[in-house]
Amino acid sequence: MRSAGKSDIGLVRKVNEDDFICLRLNDMLEVKDSAADLYLCIVADGMGGRNAGEVASSMAVKEIVEFIKEQYINVLLDENADDEKIFNLIKHAITYSNDKIYKKSLLTSECVGMGTTLSMILVKDKTLYYGHVGDSRIYLIRENQIKRLTEDHSLVAELVKQGSIKPEEAVSHPQKNIITRAVGTEYGIEVDLGRQDIVEGDYILLCTDGLSNLIGDDEILRLVLNAPDIEQACQDLIDKAKENGGFDNITVVVIEKEKGGDCNDR
Repeated sequence: MRSAGKSDIGLVRKVNEDDFICLRLNDMLEVKDSAADLYLCIVADGMGGRNAGEVASSMAVKEIVEFIKEQYINVLLDENADDEKIFNLIKHAITYSNDKIYKKSLLTSECVGMGTTLSMILVKDKTLYYGHVGDSRIYLIRENQIKRLTEDHSLVAELVKQGSIKPEEAVSHPQKNIITRAVGTEYGIEVDLGRQDIVEGDYILLCTDGLSNLIGDDEILRLVLNAPDIEQACQDLIDKAKENGGFDNITVVVIEKEKGGDCNDR
C-alpha cells in the first residue's frame, strides 16, 4: 500500500483547524516482518472558538495514535483477532480521545466547546476497518466507481433521511455546516463502525468537508483516476476545491492498495 495526504488552509480561513496522519504501524512499532501489514490513517476537522478547533483535531489524532500504540496493539498483531476485537479497538481509541478532549475543554477557558469530526481507518492485510464521527468522509474507489463508506452526522443529512429536503437541496442548504455528532463536545460519544474488503487497484480516500462540500463524488472519482500518482491526486483535489471557492480548510488522504508499496506519513 501507498498513501499520500495534504492539508490546505483554503482561501478564507485564518487558521487550519484540520489535522491528519498516515502511518504504517509495523514501522512505528518495530514488529516482525512476518506480521500482518497494518496501516492507520486519520482525518480530523476541528471546531471551536479562537484556535480551539486546531487543538481538538490535533489532540484527537495524537491521542488515538498513542492509545493504539500503548494499549491495544496486540489485538492487531493477533492473527486470530476477529472483527469484534478490532471494532472494539477503534471504538475505545475514539472514546479515549473524546474523553481527553472533553476534559480539556472543561479545564481550559480558551477551549470551551471545542470538538472535532474524525474519520479513521485501520487496514489489516486485505481488510479495512473504519470508525467515524461527524461529517468528514471515507470513500472507496474501485473499477471506475466511487462509494461512500460513511454517513454524515449533520443536520442536512438528517433532513434528507427524513424526506424533508431533497439530496440536491442539501448542497446549498444554509445549515449544511451544522453537525450532530462530534468528538470532544460531550461526555459520551457514539461511533459508527464498519469494515470493507479491499483488493489491489482500490483507492481509499478520506477527506474533510472542505473538500466534499465543494466537489461532487463524480468529480472526486475523475480527479483521482486521472492523476499520475496519489500525491498529485491530493493536490488536484485541493486545487479544485479552492477553484470552487475554498471557503473552508481542505484535507485529503488517498491510499492506494498496491502490491509491495509502503504507507508513507506525509
